[in-house]
Amino acid sequence: MLHSSRFRRARERAQTEPFAAIVAVGVVVLGIGMYAVAYQSVLPGTSQQATADQTIDRIWDELEENGVFYAHDDPALQDRIDDSEPLPAGATVYVSITAIDEDANRVLVDGAFPSGYPDNDASSSDIEQYVAEDGIPDDASVATQSIPVTVENEADVRSGTLRVAVW
Repeated sequence: MLHSSRFRRARERAQTEPFAAIVAVGVVVLGIGMYAVAYQSVLPGTSQQATADQTIDRIWDELEENGVFYAHDDPALQDRIDDSEPLPAGATVYVSITAIDEDANRVLVDGAFPSGYPDNDASSSDIEQYVAEDGIPDDASVATQSIPVTVENEADVRSGTLRVAVW
C-alpha cells in the first residue's frame, strides 16, 4: 500500500492542465511571430533596399559587354533591356548612367521601365519626365554601382555610375 500512494502522488504532480499547456504553446508561437515581424527588415533579401540591390545586379548583367558599358554606341536602354527578366514584377524602374566629364557628372543615358514592361512601355516617357521634374520618389529603393563607361570611343573609358531606382 505504501507503494501505491507514492505512485499516485507522483502521477498527480506530473500532470499539467491541458488548457494551461495550450495557452503556453500559444504564447510561445505568438512571441516568435512578433519577433519575426519586428526583425523582418533586418534579414537579408527581405528589405525594400534588397529589391534595388538585386535589380541593379541583373540590369548590369544585361548592359555590360566585357565588363564595360559602351555609351558611345548611343543605344537607348530600352534597346539593351529588351525583356522583363531583369526587372522586378509589378514595379516601376528608373535607370541612369552617369560619367565624370570635365569634373562633373553627366547623365549619358537614362530610361524608365513601367510596371508591365515590355508589354506596357507607353508611359516610359511620362516616367522620365516625372523624374526629370520631381526627382525619384522618396519611398523608392535606390542602388548605385561604380562602372567603367566608354564616352567618345572605345578607348575613352571613364568612371561612371549606374543608378537604379525601384518603386
